[in-house]
Amino acid sequence: MSDKFLNFIVGVVGSVTSYMFGGWSNLLELLAILTILDFITGIVASAIEGHRYPDRKDKGLNSNKGSLGIAKKALMFTVIFVMYKIDTVLGLNGTLSLAVGATYFYIANELLSLTENWARSGLPIPSQVKKAISILKDKSGEVSDSKDNKNK
Repeated sequence: MSDKFLNFIVGVVGSVTSYMFGGWSNLLELLAILTILDFITGIVASAIEGHRYPDRKDKGLNSNKGSLGIAKKALMFTVIFVMYKIDTVLGLNGTLSLAVGATYFYIANELLSLTENWARSGLPIPSQVKKAISILKDKSGEVSDSKDNKNK
């Protein structure tokens, strides 16, 4: 790959990032890292579950679930982009902006998802963390695994 082409790609990515998010902040970097880690650990957890429960169709790798996961991740960054543009129109900036709030929300969401993936992979997770995740899922309207197992 030539240096000119690499410079072009870096310039385009930098311009798009500056336009969409006002630049590349530490928060955005953390969210991007957590998003990538969540996707990777989700694949690993699904593969482990597929081997652990070979007779269950709802466990294991599934390209449809993976595609939906990627689409959700893209929408997550779209929300932050829209919040940044609203901030620009309203003249909000700094730590009190809508985009920063949305970014913190998605960072917390990605951390929860990473913890769930680690638990699905068989890593030991402290019971307090499991309880906190279960409470958060119940309050968000999702059904936790323990309730699913009681209904079977």
